[in-house]
Amino acid sequence: MTTEPAVGDEVTGSQIVASEHFASRIVSGTPDVFSTAALGALVEKTAAEWLHTFVTGDQMSVGTQITIDHKAATPEGKRVTVTVRLAAAEPPRYDFTWTAQDEAEEVGSGTHQRFVLDRERFMRRLDRKR
Repeated sequence: MTTEPAVGDEVTGSQIVASEHFASRIVSGTPDVFSTAALGALVEKTAAEWLHTFVTGDQMSVGTQITIDHKAATPEGKRVTVTVRLAAAEPPRYDFTWTAQDEAEEVGSGTHQRFVLDRERFMRRLDRKR
């Protein structure tokens, strides 16, 4: 890592809800609203892109855990914004808490964990599995 992120640092990311994010694309018969899977993906993307600013070219981060308390539905065309906060840093492990909000209310919260790894070593292990 080039520099270390500090516990308490926060970053935000957002997504306009579009049809590709719908719960109905995952589970037939469910509403056309922002899915729990899309919410998790937004959290992971936000944390990963931020953590990436601290890693060197031969490193990468991988998500290893996410908890999602999806509290409210968000319809198409509305913006969901996540705020991801670094709760603990014990390199190579980084633990985050997060909250999500749409234009009307809080829609979710939870935790996320990432590890910073050596990219080449990771890819070698993956190649052995193939």
